[in-house]
Amino acid sequence: MAKILYIEDIEDNMTFVKRFLIPRGHELFWARNAESGLEMAFQVKPDLILLDLGLPDADGQTLSTWLRGEPMLETVPIVVLTAWPAEVARHTVEAYGLDGYLCKPFKINELIQLIDKLLEPTRHED
Repeated sequence: MAKILYIEDIEDNMTFVKRFLIPRGHELFWARNAESGLEMAFQVKPDLILLDLGLPDADGQTLSTWLRGEPMLETVPIVVLTAWPAEVARHTVEAYGLDGYLCKPFKINELIQLIDKLLEPTRHED
């Protein structure tokens, strides 16, 4: 079971993702903004972070820089889930050293496959 932190300001988006991740044995933690997301990342020590780019207090690029700047979080996979254009998401992933992106609306199978791929090394360590 992986601990997944979803930093997303829209509750309906979190509920949609939660509906599919919890039955797969993952534990989902939710933060509504960048500040609480950073705090929760320290508390939870997630195995993976799902990150919306359009947060109310700081954009996802800024938050990803903060996350990557912390030694205990710098290797945690970060996946961007955004309604922003695909080109912006792709550029963000490349420029900030993130691990993948999906543009909303996305197919849940795409998210599950991406999460499984990124968590695969974690499963072998258990």
